[in-house]
Amino acid sequence: MHGVRFSLPLLLVLLFLQPAEAQKGRTRSRNLGISTLAGNSRVHKELKLSDEQTAALKKAAAETRTAVKAAQGLEEQQRGKKNREATQKLRAVISGTCSEKQQKRLFQIEIQYTSGSWMLMRQELSGVLKLTKDQRRQIREVSRTSQGKVKKLRETRNDDNRQEVQLKINALLGQARKDAVKLLTEEQQKSWKAASGEVFELRPAKKK
Repeated sequence: MHGVRFSLPLLLVLLFLQPAEAQKGRTRSRNLGISTLAGNSRVHKELKLSDEQTAALKKAAAETRTAVKAAQGLEEQQRGKKNREATQKLRAVISGTCSEKQQKRLFQIEIQYTSGSWMLMRQELSGVLKLTKDQRRQIREVSRTSQGKVKKLRETRNDDNRQEVQLKINALLGQARKDAVKLLTEEQQKSWKAASGEVFELRPAKKK
């Protein structure tokens, strides 16, 4: 299949979808990343991928994780560049492999399972949220502030406190997302909630 972009009519369809507010209050990380989602079998099932599509996404996701891991020892600026390149390559595979409908659903899932405030700035949402220049500036400030705090937290991480630090990072990113959403108008907030689509459970519900 050929790469596609989200058209405005397609994005407007998101406004009629149900929000995923039922997933509030969880302590697990909300920042799983596109490589984790693209390689997840439950996501593949939700997207109704063919065997060929599944194999392509699994391969691309694994290559992305390998590239990110290989960049861990680099300086921050270089590491960020390598990570962005790896992610862009993965997204190109997704665009070239998945149908427009599958891409739309994957993006909804990505909204549900990505922390932080940068998601509001994604190009796919520009036609839906219609952020003003001032809103974009304020959201960038929220993002940069939270990223600075995350960086400091990561510098304190060691084998003994790794889980504790990660919980703090998760909470910080979650708060940044909430702070950014507060900058939206009432109508924009409705559009933002609708954009996450139907609630998707990445992990099977535990049996009582």
